[in-house]
Amino acid sequence: MYTVMPTEQLWEGMWKEQLPMMEMSVAGRLIQVMPKDEKTGIIVRMLNGGLYDYLDPAYSPGREIPLYSGKIEQG
Repeated sequence: MYTVMPTEQLWEGMWKEQLPMMEMSVAGRLIQVMPKDEKTGIIVRMLNGGLYDYLDPAYSPGREIPLYSGKIEQG
């Protein structure tokens, strides 16, 4: 790989273990969520939804949402 960046910076965090992801259905939309704690999660991406749902800022990646027990599907 040809780059001016130092290799330590380029590969930093490459082999760190990631947290488990969850799939969750919210108002008929299937989203992938990374749990932050027992009650909240961070949206990673939308897996299934309508065309305009992808433009809705309520479902944008990085947004925090509450985790509802009973509606969470492990994935």
